[in-house]
This record gives sequence, structure tokens and C-alpha cells, in this order.
Amino acid sequence: MKLHSRIGLALVYGLALLSATLAAAPALASLSQGFATSSSIATGSLVALDNKSSGSVVIADTTNTGRLFGVVVPPSSASISLSGQGSGQVQVVTSGTAQVLVSTAGGPIKVGDYITVSPIAGVGQKVGDASTRVVGTAQTDFDGSGDGVTKRTIDTDQGKKEVAIGQIPVVIAVSTYTSTDGKQTYVIPNWLQNLSNTLAGKAVSPIRIIMAGIILLVALVSITVLLYSAVRNSIISIGRNPLSKSSVLGGLLQVVGISAVILGLTAGAMYLVISR
Repeated sequence: MKLHSRIGLALVYGLALLSATLAAAPALASLSQGFATSSSIATGSLVALDNKSSGSVVIADTTNTGRLFGVVVPPSSASISLSGQGSGQVQVVTSGTAQVLVSTAGGPIKVGDYITVSPIAGVGQKVGDASTRVVGTAQTDFDGSGDGVTKRTIDTDQGKKEVAIGQIPVVIAVSTYTSTDGKQTYVIPNWLQNLSNTLAGKAVSPIRIIMAGIILLVALVSITVLLYSAVRNSIISIGRNPLSKSSVLGGLLQVVGISAVILGLTAGAMYLVISR
């Protein structure tokens, strides 16, 4: 097989890989499943797997945070449903984006904050300093103001405290949050963290985002050097021998194809890094 044919096939493969990577990324497509429940659970509530009954969920609270599983949503809100809405069942979103009940019990919530269980059953809050299970990352700020917000008084170690309760969109990706315990943290812009979480369909650790960035940087430097050398050599060759213009331009197109393949493979590698 001729060189240009092999490069053409490689380019097609690289573009297909890039398309598959982008197609695999839509974590915003909500996935829900019906679970039995012995009590009424409000829409937007955090739920945990019931340790006494397989296929059942209970409202999440501080006693079952380790079994945190997802968020209750209306049956019609999920893009994909694995089971119907039967009697005594609730639809639980396990991935995608959902409206979640949150409170200011852990302080005002900012975009990109991890959401965990609060002292109020079924209601989330911003994660604190301790390692715990989180349901996902907040997509908007919540400071207790705005329409539809209610107030409630809770007991804390410092006494009674009034908190606000409302709903915000959260990218659902249940995982374990590990506290840095005062160690140096990685500074990742909120928009980049949110984008990574959305593409991976889960909360992505900062170190993986940095690794993906390094892969992209190396690939861009390699492509830049490759294209610069190809263009420079092409200009020199045509200047020395104008009759070689066709073959030189053909070689330049091959280099462009190789660059596209490298870019496609880079996109695939970055996705694997942040999604594993």
C-alpha cells in the first residue's frame, strides 16, 4: 500500500477516534433507574442504597453517607431510564445533570464545589475538610438568596443555626472525596474543573486534569515543530526546484494528515486520563 494511502487511512482512524471521544463524553445525558422505597422521597433528594433490601433506596443522611447513590428525579426528566416507574418506586439519577436540594449548612456553595450529605436528610451541602462521599459538583452558586428558598434551623456543635434550602443543578458523579488535610492543593480554574467533570461523567481529580494538560501541551509542541519544519523545507525545495512543486505539496499534505492523526490520538489519550 502506498504511503499516502496508509496516511489517509490513519487520518480517517484519527478523526473517527476523535469523534468517538467526543461522542462518549456527553455526561449531561441523564441516566436514571427505578428503585423501590418504603417511604415518600421528595424530588431532588439525595438517596443511599438500602442495606436491608436489595434494589431499594432510602433518603440519604449522615448515617449512610458511605452508601450515597444518586438523586431522585421525576420519571420524565431523565434521558435514559433503565426501568419503569412502578408502584412504590422512585427514579434515581446516577449520572448526568439533575436539580438537587442543597443547603448552606456547609457554607455558601460556589460553582465547582463538591456536594455531599448535610445534617438535613436528603439535602446536600458543600463538602467540608473531611474525606467523604460526594454526589457530584455544583453548576451554579447558592448563597441562600433567590426565589424558592426556604429556611430551617438545625443543631450544630456551636448550637442552633439557621440555614437556607434550595435547588441547584449538579453534575451527578458519585465518588469519594479525599481531603488534602492541609497539604498543598492543585489550583484548577472552576471552568476547567467543570468541563473535565462533564466530559468524564464524574468528579475528576486535579492531578488527572494536569496530566491531560501536559499531554495536550506535548502534542501541540510536536505538531508545531512538525508543521514548521515541513513548511520551511517545502519553501526551500520549491525555491531550488520549481518543478518539484507538486511532489513537495503532496508531502506537505501528508504531514498535515499526520498532525491531524496526532491530534486525534491526543484527544483520545486525554479522555482516557480524565475518565479512568
